[in-house]
Amino acid sequence: MKTAAQLMPCERQRGFSLVELMIAMTIGFIVLAGIGYLYVESRQAFRSMDNLSRMQESARYALEIVARDIRMAGYRGCASSSGDFHNTLNDSGKSAYNFGLPINGYDGEAGSWTPALPTDTGGLSFVNPPILAGTDVIILRSATGSGTTVSKQPGSNSSADLQVTTPNDLAINDIVMVTNCKAATVLQITNMNVNGAGQNVVHNTGAGVGPAAPGNSTKDLVENYSASGGEMIKMQSKSYFIRNGASGRPALWQFDNYKPAGGDNPAEVAEGVENMQILYGIDADSNGIVESYSAATAALNWNQVAAVRISLLVAGNDDNVATSAQTYTYDGGSVTAGDQRLRQVFTTTVSVRNRTQ
Repeated sequence: MKTAAQLMPCERQRGFSLVELMIAMTIGFIVLAGIGYLYVESRQAFRSMDNLSRMQESARYALEIVARDIRMAGYRGCASSSGDFHNTLNDSGKSAYNFGLPINGYDGEAGSWTPALPTDTGGLSFVNPPILAGTDVIILRSATGSGTTVSKQPGSNSSADLQVTTPNDLAINDIVMVTNCKAATVLQITNMNVNGAGQNVVHNTGAGVGPAAPGNSTKDLVENYSASGGEMIKMQSKSYFIRNGASGRPALWQFDNYKPAGGDNPAEVAEGVENMQILYGIDADSNGIVESYSAATAALNWNQVAAVRISLLVAGNDDNVATSAQTYTYDGGSVTAGDQRLRQVFTTTVSVRNRTQ
């Protein structure tokens, strides 16, 4: 027989009260707000770190490229710091072909440069988009590559032929230097042909063909290079400057001075480089010690430059990363940015190993 308690219906189930529901929702909102805040802060920290790493990578790469050419400026084989130097090219005094001047630069002011930018072959006034006002420009000239050995110099020093070993990377119209420990001579190759196991390099006089072909004013090399362990090496003449890049933002550019403009010349080296300021270390008494640093001036003796100090101002890729517009010190002045990008200054000093005495 069932008891009364067993006959009673089951108790009605109860849900959350309105107060309990509101408390739970409030706690949930607080948790979500905390998670959202952590997400936003983490995302902002990631953007900051990403921009900093990209800035550092751009600066490292840009400085490495320019520093390599500074160190090599004036390289003339084992005759780099002594010996006679001869330039047989037509227009050898023009900016592109002035290999007797390993390094020179231009100090950018508000809308001009000191000295004025060159307008001859290898000049920079043609650059479009133009070089940014207030930024500096540097031109570096040297031999480049591994070179090849001069095996024979037929006839007298004024012969138009030189025989070199193969394989090599030489080509017709290349501007090259033939050098030993006593002298160095710059010339342009006007023809090449196979000669036994080697190669015959011709450097006849006359006007060159094409925009990168000045031609030779003389066949006379002055020195017999085959009699004293001579070698032949390609020459390069490069300019570095700041102008707007493909993205519309400033970038560091490299221009091969005596190669035709267009295509990949000039070439963008590093995006985000907004400014480049350069000081030149002067060794006036040729004792191997820099006495002072100077900006480029018309009176500066470029053959006394023994070191170059480069300072790059690099900006991050993204705007609104900094909490407010940055104020930074650059080129001796305090500047307040017009946006909220991160900016950092990178400076290095590079020795000119092969400066002429």
